[in-house]
Amino acid sequence: MASTPPKCAAHATSRGFTPRWPGLCVVGGLALGLAFPHPGQASERAWSPDGRDAVVSPAASEIAAWISETADNQGLPFLMVDKVNARVLAYDGDGRLLGSAPVLLGLSRGDVSPPGIGDRPLSAIGPEDRITPAGRFLASMGENLGGKGILWIDYDAALSLHPVVTTRAADRRLERLGTATAQDNRISYGCVNVPVKFYEEIVQPAFTGTTGIVYILPEHRSLAEVFFPAPAVAESASGEDSPSTD
Repeated sequence: MASTPPKCAAHATSRGFTPRWPGLCVVGGLALGLAFPHPGQASERAWSPDGRDAVVSPAASEIAAWISETADNQGLPFLMVDKVNARVLAYDGDGRLLGSAPVLLGLSRGDVSPPGIGDRPLSAIGPEDRITPAGRFLASMGENLGGKGILWIDYDAALSLHPVVTTRAADRRLERLGTATAQDNRISYGCVNVPVKFYEEIVQPAFTGTTGIVYILPEHRSLAEVFFPAPAVAESASGEDSPSTD
């Protein structure tokens, strides 16, 4: 068991449990705790209500169509994080687009969290392990001890979505969110940073009082592998074990 906090942890009272390091959110190597920025610091152009000017990639469109056809969200609000384009799309339970915003993501590219990442001290999380994993996650709201909101995506992996943190000036996080390119949006230990207004006006109202789904699109794996892999075949027609298709 690590004796120092993982990459992101907070007091998640709405989850019905108390994390090992209450009241702390660690991003970019700093213990930030109650240091979420004031709403006025976020750029007004950093997010678009109702998805205006949203960048919807073919991959995001494909997953949105699949969710609609299969009702995979089960009537719950959901977010789609497009890592390739460093963009998040928010939808209500009926699949209506609520808004879109740029995001900051884990420094390293990849689709799978390293084993035990949520229990590692920061000193043991090298740049290559700072990954925002791909997948489908059941998410819920939590709070730190100062009452600041955080959306837990995967508690065991210490993965969350929260307002952009601007405490460390050298990270230039607001600048990164404001640029047209997605190439400079890799900076976090794995957590998803969003504009403050987007979090407060879109994410928080949509997920308050309910769970929801977060779909994080892959950047190396295929959509099929991550979201709808073929069912495993236990036995062949002859009764023998089927060979692996990996």
